[in-house]
Amino acid sequence: MHLPKTAAARIISCDVFDTLLHRDHRSERQRFNDIAVLAARRLASERRIERHSGAIYDARIEVQKQAYRALDLSCPTGDVRFADMIEAMARILSLDAPAAEILHEAELEIERQQLKANAPLLAWLGEQAQAGCRIIAVSDIYHRGDTIAQLLAARAPHHPVARIYTSADHNATKRTGALFEVVLLEEGVAPAEILHIGDDGRADVTMAQAAGLRALQVLRPGHLVFRRRADALRARVLHALRIRAGHGRHGSAPL
Repeated sequence: MHLPKTAAARIISCDVFDTLLHRDHRSERQRFNDIAVLAARRLASERRIERHSGAIYDARIEVQKQAYRALDLSCPTGDVRFADMIEAMARILSLDAPAAEILHEAELEIERQQLKANAPLLAWLGEQAQAGCRIIAVSDIYHRGDTIAQLLAARAPHHPVARIYTSADHNATKRTGALFEVVLLEEGVAPAEILHIGDDGRADVTMAQAAGLRALQVLRPGHLVFRRRADALRARVLHALRIRAGHGRHGSAPL
């Protein structure tokens, strides 16, 4: 990762996942499985509710798929909210509000376990903040900003981020450019005064530049990309085999 000595910007905007905070080699589906296993364990021990981890995993996959499908039809520039997905999962799994909160807590716990601070970037951002730059985080994610703040506090407690913008909070995404419009309005600066840093070529580079921001791409290591793709393929194959075996949603086994 090559960073300039100085940002030469009034504001440095950073993506969160795989930029400020690095995910490990696990794919999204494997992470969902880990969340489901933890949630099932906690539901049983804390609420005496038996829900198979496979049922929780299947509910998560289905709810997220349907949520984004509906979003594409109703509000293509917006994003889904995790709270709405948890509510839908609770209906599918027949869980009350306290039990649904366990699903939410399990998600955050697994995120904390599988995220790691990008120490070189955070150190550089700290230097830029001391030099007078304002540091903000801008993320396309279904989580609210306060959830991202919790994750940053847990994995990078001395981070210099002054404000967090998420697509869930503003119903606007980087990948469509709408969230950058929100940032520019809220921050009250000219686009060229912001340097945006992120890993995604479209959302963090192409769309940032289209909005007039300067952009710097932080690439994920090739071996990590390969391992995640292999892990995702494994998860999909095991899920297909599980369905073929006839276990169904409520009798399926964890990955």
